[in-house]
Amino acid sequence: MLVGVMRCIILYCAVIVAVRIMGKRQIGELQPSELVVTIMMSELAALPLQDLNIPLVWGIIPMFLMAALELLMSFFTLKSLRFRAFFYGRPVLLIYQGKIHQNELLRTRVSMEDIMEAMRGSGILAIEDIQMAVLETNGTLSIIPKPQMAPPTAKDMNIPVADSGGIPAIIVMDGHCVDRNMKMKGVDHKQLAGILKGYQVLLKDVFMLTIDDKGKTFLVKRDLA
Repeated sequence: MLVGVMRCIILYCAVIVAVRIMGKRQIGELQPSELVVTIMMSELAALPLQDLNIPLVWGIIPMFLMAALELLMSFFTLKSLRFRAFFYGRPVLLIYQGKIHQNELLRTRVSMEDIMEAMRGSGILAIEDIQMAVLETNGTLSIIPKPQMAPPTAKDMNIPVADSGGIPAIIVMDGHCVDRNMKMKGVDHKQLAGILKGYQVLLKDVFMLTIDDKGKTFLVKRDLA
């Protein structure tokens, strides 16, 4: 029993490391080769768990070999458009200027129900309001409305917009300083102490503290109840 538990922990950590090496993607954004590697990794990890007579290395080594092959393939796809088109395919234009390309729908096996679902997700009700509908290489549908149907922007309405100050970064989380983010925002520990003094709170009592490029801060105290 103990051996099985230890094998499970080791293989779990090995799979996590292998997936981290491959990079970050959501399941719905995986390319075909990445999906295949993910499935095969799960199968390789299951073999030593199902049969304790199989050495762990027989599952771990092939997993990291597949991760290395995926990284090598990613390198070649970045360097060669033909290589990328062969393994990942090309985006397919399904609708253009309200005209449905029925042959492409048949070839890609995409139904109008799929397109209507993507339209509702984009807030578009009529097909004639679509500028383009594109089937991406990862299988997702991108719906782009015609310019006259797109929501107006501040630029379109000549409305001046103040700089937002950039994306806020967390510099304190659960009572601990996030040194990497503090360095990125140019905040040292002396400045942090001044910010906390202004809020009249101790570091250990802070659940989250963020700061943007303009120095605007937002603090949430830890729930002590």
